[in-house]
Amino acid sequence: MSLNGRRVAILVAQQYEDLELWYPKLRLEETGVAVVVAGMGDHSYPSKHGYPADTDAVIDDLDPADFDGVIIPGGWAPDYLRRSEAVKRFVAAVADNGGLVAAICHGGSVLVSAGVAKGRRLTSVPAIKDDMINAGAEWIDAPAVVDGALVTSRNPRDLTAFMPAVIAVLEERAHEAGREESAVKAAVDEQLVSISLTAESLDYMLEMLTRMPAAKNYREGTTIGDHDLTTLAQDFALFSDKRGALEAEAPVISDLRPSGGNWRARGNVRALHVLRAADVPGVETI
Repeated sequence: MSLNGRRVAILVAQQYEDLELWYPKLRLEETGVAVVVAGMGDHSYPSKHGYPADTDAVIDDLDPADFDGVIIPGGWAPDYLRRSEAVKRFVAAVADNGGLVAAICHGGSVLVSAGVAKGRRLTSVPAIKDDMINAGAEWIDAPAVVDGALVTSRNPRDLTAFMPAVIAVLEERAHEAGREESAVKAAVDEQLVSISLTAESLDYMLEMLTRMPAAKNYREGTTIGDHDLTTLAQDFALFSDKRGALEAEAPVISDLRPSGGNWRARGNVRALHVLRAADVPGVETI
C-alpha cells in the first residue's frame, strides 16, 4: 500500500552501519514515505565502510510533531547520537506523540538515553543487552520485536523482519489518523486486520517451522514456551509465503497477545492469506 504523506526521520552520525540506514530509507521511499535524513550539523557523514550519507536537515531544526516516526540505525553512530540533547528530545517527543520509534543494533542505546526503553519489550545487538535491561526494558532475543509503536531489531541480517514491522506500524498509524481523514481511512482499511489464533494454531506453526530448513532458530523438541510467540508467528508467515518478499508485499504479524482464551495479533491482509493457504487451524478475523 502507499504511505504517501507520511514523514519519517532517519538519524545519522559518523560511523553509521551502511545497511541499517540505506535499506530502511529505500524501503520507506518505495511505499511513498517522505524520508528526512537528519544529522547533528554536518552536511555528510561517512559510514563504517566509508559510504557517505548526505543530510537533509539538522535535528535541532525539526519539529517532532511533523513526523510520523523516527528510525535509529546502528554502527558506532548511536554513541554520538545519544550525546545530543536535540536527538534525545526528538526521539522522546515522537514516542510521546504515539509515533513510530524504531532502532536496530546499537541504535537501542539512543532509546536508553532518550528515556523510552523503561518498561518496554525490545531487542538489540547483544553487546548492549545489559544496558537495555538496566534501563528497565524486557530484552528478547528475536529478529524483530514490536511493542506498540516501538520496533527493534538486532543486526543487519534482521532487516527483512525489521522493515515489514516498521511499515506495519506506520500503516496502523495512518489507519488511526484516517479516522478523521476519510480518504486515508478508505485506503488503509483494506490492508489492516485483527487476526485471532488458537493454541492449536501456534502448535501447528511451531511444528511446521521445525521442518523448514531455512527456519534455523527452530529445532525439533522445542516447545511454545521456548519462543517469543510474535516472532514465531511472523517467521512462520515469512517462511510460508510462496510468492516471496521480492514479488509481493511481505506478510506482517505483530503484537501477538492473549485474548479471551485465544490469541490476537495485528497483521496485514497478506499475512492472513498466507496463514490460510498454509492450512493453519483456528485462524479467524476479528
